[in-house]
Amino acid sequence: MNSPTPLNKYSFVLRMLHWASALIIVSLLILGFYMADIAPDASNKYDLYPLHQAFGMILLLLILFRLPVRIKGVHPKPAPHLKQWEHTLAQLVHILLYLAMISMTLSGYLMNSTYEYSQGIKMFGLFTVPDITPKSEYWSNIFHSIHSFFAWSFILLLIAHLAGVFKHRILDGKEHDVLQRML
Repeated sequence: MNSPTPLNKYSFVLRMLHWASALIIVSLLILGFYMADIAPDASNKYDLYPLHQAFGMILLLLILFRLPVRIKGVHPKPAPHLKQWEHTLAQLVHILLYLAMISMTLSGYLMNSTYEYSQGIKMFGLFTVPDITPKSEYWSNIFHSIHSFFAWSFILLLIAHLAGVFKHRILDGKEHDVLQRML
């Protein structure tokens, strides 16, 4: 089979946003779970939070930029070898991934904003993203639960997403490789 033409790929901008988002999300998930496992009384417990928060805000901006590019942009036609249920499942997983990304980043911002000791999110010493809500331990805990729920949901959806890529690349054969559309 011939190598994919640009018409068989997502736009360059969307591909760059996809991979930048993927790199940041995986890093944030690893960092977030690491931070959650640090003992509450550890001296370095809160050293990584500013980094996690700043990259979370960058991710939120990337997603808010990426969403209209995805909706309005030119995409390749659905892969012709996909069965209808595979196409429907792929669309559902993509929608849920976007929902999880938006929910995870917004709940993280709101969790930080409602946290009693927060004074905004410091963006690498350049500026501070201000808190937007009153302080509330109750709401901070609620947003923490939402943030955790969507982090775990994202992981499950990512597994489904990668399983689909693996299936089409390895099990269906190189001629059905959907990964090439995003490279």
